[in-house]
Amino acid sequence: MSADSQRDKAGWIHAILERFEGPLLRYAARITGDLERARDVVQETFVRLCAQERADVDGHEAEWLFTVCRHRALDVQRKERRMTPADDETIHDCPSGDPSPAALAERDDDHSHVLRALGSLPANQQEVIRLKFQNGLSYREISRITNLTETNVGFLIHTGLKGLRYRLRAEFDLKPKL
Repeated sequence: MSADSQRDKAGWIHAILERFEGPLLRYAARITGDLERARDVVQETFVRLCAQERADVDGHEAEWLFTVCRHRALDVQRKERRMTPADDETIHDCPSGDPSPAALAERDDDHSHVLRALGSLPANQQEVIRLKFQNGLSYREISRITNLTETNVGFLIHTGLKGLRYRLRAEFDLKPKL
């Protein structure tokens, strides 16, 4: 590999690291239930990216990263035999490009209601909803990451959102729109 292509690959990896480190860390922390294990999982994901040919990943980086991260996090979870989900405080400690802590504090109350309702959904619904709305992935990308059909992903998201709507309406004593 020439010096120029090594610099190109290093810049490409750096850009991917900047974009995906926070989202992958939050995703892995949800699966492993432990921030330190999640950091290890994300580090291993990026080590694998460095070993991968750019042409094999270029154009579908998010799908590749989340798939590798998911498989490694599930391996760690199985190895540890721990099923304890990470608490919301742990997830908020993960680095990201989100707004300042002051801006986040204003939304914490609403977020805590939604996160609590989300946490009451089945794990498969939680996972696809998080991949869709927290990480902005398409149904196709989620399908490839989770080994589910796109139809199943859509069904899980639809059912999960209905469940969230029901739980939040009940919590705030709201009537459904007619």
